[in-house]
Amino acid sequence: MLITGIKSRPVYDELTPMASGLRHVAAAQGSGGEPLLRLLGEMDPAQLAATTVLYSIESFTGRNHLADLKKHQVRDLFVFPTNAEAVRGLDTVLATAQMGTRLYLSGSEGFIGTSMQVATSYGMNRDEVLREHAGSFVRRVWCAHCGHYSENVTRRVFQCPGCERNLVVRDHYSGRLAAFQGVKADGEVPGELPEDEELDT
Repeated sequence: MLITGIKSRPVYDELTPMASGLRHVAAAQGSGGEPLLRLLGEMDPAQLAATTVLYSIESFTGRNHLADLKKHQVRDLFVFPTNAEAVRGLDTVLATAQMGTRLYLSGSEGFIGTSMQVATSYGMNRDEVLREHAGSFVRRVWCAHCGHYSENVTRRVFQCPGCERNLVVRDHYSGRLAAFQGVKADGEVPGELPEDEELDT
């Protein structure tokens, strides 16, 4: 489990097969393929035959586990070039999910967060979902001024691509937004920016 200095950051699980599941859906991104491979290796043949895997090859760390994922005899394997497309694919799969579906998520914090938003929209509760973080803790940031989401933010101060304001990244993680909040960096004194630093990733 993850323990960090940011109290609002989610506490993650370790992916293990949920025996209560009648159908299994696993969505992973980049380095999240490693926990996913471990999960599939622990599943029995009946569970594998009832498992749909969605995998995004987009990765901040450059890790790609697609070749190894193809070795497992799962029901379906869908591959996506981007994390956003994988999340849309998850939306499509969960739209037809029935009672007894269990969800497994692994990868970056942003990928897990946006995937959880989809799961929550279909009424899935925490007993039906396991989440394992893999890779670095680059941040997904929501701009409080224009609503733009920025992926893979590594600096305390950065320019929002949506409104071009200089933002300072706060250390509070919002589960509802699945992101950290960015606010105008020189809101108190125009033109005066706080000290920039690399974020704890």
